[in-house]
Amino acid sequence: MNITVLHTCTLKQRFLLSVLSGILMAVLVILNNPLCSFIALVPLIIAMHKVRFRQALALGFVSGSVLSLFTSYWMLYSVTEFSNGKWFVAAGVYILSSILLGLVLLLAAAVLYKFVNNRHSFLLRSLGIASAWAVFEFLFSYFLTGSFWFHPALYKGLVSTNFLIQPAVFGGGILISFFCAWVNAALALALLAPHRKYFGYTVLIFAAFLGLSYAALLIYPEPADAEKARIAVINTNQPVHQKWDEQTGNQAVQEMLRLNAEATKLNAGLKIWTEAVVPWTYRKDDDFLNAIVGADSSQNSGHIIGLLTDGAGTEFYNSAYYLEDMHGVVQRYDKRFPLAYAEVPLSIGAMPLLKGADMIIRPGQHSVIFNTLAGRAGITVCNESLVDKAYYGLAEQHADFLVVISNDGWIGNSDYLLRQHFYSARMHAVANRKDIVVNSNLGYSGAFSSMGIELLKRKEENGFVEQVSLSKNDTMTFYARYPLFFICFYLLSLLLLIYPLNTPKKV
Repeated sequence: MNITVLHTCTLKQRFLLSVLSGILMAVLVILNNPLCSFIALVPLIIAMHKVRFRQALALGFVSGSVLSLFTSYWMLYSVTEFSNGKWFVAAGVYILSSILLGLVLLLAAAVLYKFVNNRHSFLLRSLGIASAWAVFEFLFSYFLTGSFWFHPALYKGLVSTNFLIQPAVFGGGILISFFCAWVNAALALALLAPHRKYFGYTVLIFAAFLGLSYAALLIYPEPADAEKARIAVINTNQPVHQKWDEQTGNQAVQEMLRLNAEATKLNAGLKIWTEAVVPWTYRKDDDFLNAIVGADSSQNSGHIIGLLTDGAGTEFYNSAYYLEDMHGVVQRYDKRFPLAYAEVPLSIGAMPLLKGADMIIRPGQHSVIFNTLAGRAGITVCNESLVDKAYYGLAEQHADFLVVISNDGWIGNSDYLLRQHFYSARMHAVANRKDIVVNSNLGYSGAFSSMGIELLKRKEENGFVEQVSLSKNDTMTFYARYPLFFICFYLLSLLLLIYPLNTPKKV
């Protein structure tokens, strides 16, 4: 490539580079493409080199908007469904999301700008870009817990593999994104610089990442002779908008009882249902719950099942219950990070912009470990499986394995989101070195080992029962003990690099 051409790009060519960056980020997310994780930011960084600050912001906005145009199409269908067929509401949300994601990447450009254009050495400049991106990515994932589509995470391209996500045991997904951003930055700066040796440095950075992956396997190996937990996954695959009248309701309940009877034959220590199995709230005198628990009277088995819990007025809790005896062993976990647009209104302060669903989900307050007959289960509900801090503390509370229950019918028109939801569980299994089981209504259900190996994957239109054996693991990874350690490292790197940024290179 002619390096001189990169230095003399016209503004139009720079905007085309920002569009290319948005497309590469969309491919990264939609196809879980590992290569794009290491090159998606390269065109944007090159485009931002030696331009005015305002122009850099515009370039970032274009990249984010293009990314959203490709990745937010599912909103046109899903929001129409949740707004009773009001397509104009869906179109408004789609446009708004494209603007908001454009603003997200605009902020990223603002953060990265001076690191792209400062007087530091090649390695320090690339390290500054990587650290700035990691802090930026962390802040959005930490505070926008209900809107996972606004998380510009580079690690999403790597969740289709198990080896390349092994560094998560040290620093979670953000550490992986840090290395991806570092390779992106080094490659972009190597293309801009006159010294070809910089490509060698880029290769060394990538090699360091591979070495860290290998080190993770050595330091946190798969446990030998681990005790097994026998799990039965019960998936009813009910339509999201199923009308529960007397006839359809009875048919649905009879099908669930049939599936429960099938699962009972497996003699599993734990049966796992999906999120919000039935459209009514939990009661101790519930005939359906008494029937499924009563079917286990001749064996040692319990149930994890998703149900709503009454709140105040139109407010509810999206709960997971562990049941052994309806009048004895009952534990409850309330979802802590409700889904924006669907479970809580989109609002600024106290002013609602979009009402969302007809009911509002109140957030729970605490993580919970279910003490099941199969072992200690750390529980997350639906979109929480994409939220890093939903897993904080579960290993410290001595979870033997992790459980995700969800209802993916509302994004059923988008297979890439269904896959992203499923494969995000692999990242958390590796980061915490805990086997994880996922049961998703109308989505992908299955399990991953603590090493990220896929144990089970299934997606059906009809209900099914599957059995899987999970290894109990009491390993405490570095990330599980100190989830914010590397965030402090990234911040410290930025502070050490910030002073020379007062004298950027002249444009």
